[in-house]
Amino acid sequence: MTFARSLSAMVLAALPLMAHSLPGPQLAPATLISPANSDINRIDTADIARANDGRSVIAWAEQGFIYIQRINADGSRNGMRINGNALGTGTVRDLQVAIDSSANFAIMYTKGFEQNAITYFRRFNADGSPETQEFESQSSFAALTNETGFENCLATRFRATSFPSLDMDTAGNVAFSYSVGHYCGSAIISNELRYRYLPKNNAGSEPIQVGASVPAIDSTPYNFISHTDIQDGQAVVLYTRRMASANLLSAQRYVGTMSSGNSVDVVTTGVNAVSIKDIGILQTPNGGFVAAWNGNTFNPENNSFSPNRVFLRRFNSNNTATDATPVQLLGVNLLAMQQESDGDYAVVMTNNSTWIGQRFAASGGDATSLFSNGFYLTDYDNTTPVALSKRLANNDHEVLYNKNDNDTAPFNLLHLVRYGGPEGTPKLTMQLSKNPIVAGMGDQIILRWISNVVGPFNNGTCQATGNWGGFVAPSGTRDLGFFSVAGDRTYGLICGQNSQGLVQEVTLNVQGTEQPLPTPTVNLSVAPTSINSGSAAQVNWSTTNATTCEASGAWSGSKNTSGNESTGALSTPGTLTYTLTCRNQGGPTATQSAELQVQADTAPNIFSFTAATNVNPGNLVESNTITISGINGAAPISIVGGSYRINGGQYTSASGTISNGNTLQLRATASNTPGATNDATVNVGGIEAVFTVTTRMPDNASTVRVNDSRNNAVEFMSSEGTINNLRTVPTPQGAPTTREYPNGFFAFNIDNVTAGGTVTVMVTLPADARPTSYLKCNDAGTSCADFPGATFNNNVVVLSLTDNGAGDNDPRLGFIADPGAPAITPVSTGGAGMTNAGGGGGSLNALLLPLVGLLLWRVRKKDI
Repeated sequence: MTFARSLSAMVLAALPLMAHSLPGPQLAPATLISPANSDINRIDTADIARANDGRSVIAWAEQGFIYIQRINADGSRNGMRINGNALGTGTVRDLQVAIDSSANFAIMYTKGFEQNAITYFRRFNADGSPETQEFESQSSFAALTNETGFENCLATRFRATSFPSLDMDTAGNVAFSYSVGHYCGSAIISNELRYRYLPKNNAGSEPIQVGASVPAIDSTPYNFISHTDIQDGQAVVLYTRRMASANLLSAQRYVGTMSSGNSVDVVTTGVNAVSIKDIGILQTPNGGFVAAWNGNTFNPENNSFSPNRVFLRRFNSNNTATDATPVQLLGVNLLAMQQESDGDYAVVMTNNSTWIGQRFAASGGDATSLFSNGFYLTDYDNTTPVALSKRLANNDHEVLYNKNDNDTAPFNLLHLVRYGGPEGTPKLTMQLSKNPIVAGMGDQIILRWISNVVGPFNNGTCQATGNWGGFVAPSGTRDLGFFSVAGDRTYGLICGQNSQGLVQEVTLNVQGTEQPLPTPTVNLSVAPTSINSGSAAQVNWSTTNATTCEASGAWSGSKNTSGNESTGALSTPGTLTYTLTCRNQGGPTATQSAELQVQADTAPNIFSFTAATNVNPGNLVESNTITISGINGAAPISIVGGSYRINGGQYTSASGTISNGNTLQLRATASNTPGATNDATVNVGGIEAVFTVTTRMPDNASTVRVNDSRNNAVEFMSSEGTINNLRTVPTPQGAPTTREYPNGFFAFNIDNVTAGGTVTVMVTLPADARPTSYLKCNDAGTSCADFPGATFNNNVVVLSLTDNGAGDNDPRLGFIADPGAPAITPVSTGGAGMTNAGGGGGSLNALLLPLVGLLLWRVRKKDI
């Protein structure tokens, strides 16, 4: 598709603001937004958002203050400007505004830098009144005294926030992301990216970390640059991440608060992003997304990077790139991505002193040039661009820029100008405000038309035919007045060739009072008809012979006679009924309903039980009591290896159900074997947790202590025999380099054990030790392998050693010997067990792993 026309010299003379080769005809004179402070030289921090019905909101900053101006659908100002009452001290930066289909809106901004940076958020109603008393700070003092890097910071721990990216869907659900800096006083420790989801009528989520955190290098913070897009409660976050010295781009999807799959690598080199306007992302109707960014390519022949360009890459609903490599566009700096109602989108860029745009179909394919001659040419410096609307209501195009009104004035006057939609295909649409009507009923009829081409007649006009006449601008409205006589009226318009669809007409049907109005029909559906709690569905409807529609039941308010609407994320289980009643001009009505089933969420939040240690053999032991949370329906519960009780009731081992807020306690029997563990494993809604009971060692157990490689005390206890010659030894030659041995290697002998018998050895490591495997080596130290007879419980390791069997390298009866060590960061080695090397001496060199006594079973938390 190609853009059909450029502006003629006559149009340039008649419409001076069109003299810069814009993407379509100007729809109305520019709207002037005067600053509150006349001393401001120019407005550099501003944003604009537009609702589906054409209403807009502009927000701009003047030093430390925020001002808001609402704009009507016709481009005129709606009331006076509003003082946004920004919090914090210093200059406002990163200002953003987002809007829903009802023109309710939200604002986000940052004040301060580095450790003093704070990002704020606030919702407003469509009339400009704030929903909340004041802006909500996203920064906070670190809550945990043992948070990594903050151990010695006390009151100086702080999470600074900056570089936010804000978006709102048509239902008013908000998603935003922002960079977080962890500071100890003024010293940066690490940075991370966080995401929040704030549904329209429910409490917002806690911040969710996106990807991995980045430690500070040379005391320099790393600011995550991100761009967030949300549609129908589903969000995608595009963000930079650091790999060595390069910036990469990744994308992460969310359905409300729940992440949807793993992150996606968009591009792995050459990203140049220092502000939120340097990257952009949009979701497409087919479930995919498209990302754009400033970047360059590396030329290995001369070992250098190319000049900056704008790149684009598209992905399908499975997060698979449909472009094998990034597509290089015509511009050198990204300005904005804009999306039309049908999902088609445009990428707007600068190229030296011009603006250029390229349009893409949502279904894919090559780009179409929109306005390659640029928006602003010689007047670029006097018409500084500030922001462009992200959503294109009626495919109209909005530009917010600074411009002086005379040669001596400063560039401090914000202007808002609208142009015909940036679609590449010539387009003409005509619409009546109501049709049909009844004669004499007092119905005032408005005719609206819009074209994205310049008309072929004098001064770029179009010719009106039928029941009106003359020449009109390519886009506009006409009040047709009232009608008292029945009959059809036809209104036509010629804006170009008929083969291009630029000749159209509409017919107004004025009916007599004695003629009955036809009964409307309503077709209403919900898809899907069943969803999980926390998900969203879509309500779709169409009608015939209807002029107005009203929603009731699970939704409310006036609705168009056809359309679709997201339910937003729904958390309460049950059956919801959506009803739509439509009327034909105050006459007959029709009603239809559709049901949506919201399934309960029965997977609870993380829960765990503290392990019981040093328990007498055969004793029945109760766990600590926990409270089930994070579910909104009855969850199934079952147990293996023990019993449970709910809310202090009777213990049972039978399967049952448990509800949110119920308490849960487990019970298990200790093993009769010293040092052995018994587990009671409970499953609630698919989430498992374990209560571990460890039997104490005998009173006469041989107990010996030794200092590990870090000079920390380590205790060894044997259920039988006597531990002798306990010592640390050098790391053997055969120890795998894929492991770490923070406590070093140990060797010891156990003498006077029952011939052929099994001995339990409990090794208590320093409290912070958390081994995950235990290696045993031959006497020569040339061969080491995982020892399967080891179990782990936090800092306690329990070894089961058999004379002349597992764990013994000494062939003599009654003596055990082997070297070994507890290890962390294991990589699966396949462990083929070591071979017995024969003898030596009558002692067991046992390398000991730290683990189990008290076991705090950590369970994987469900994604929420």
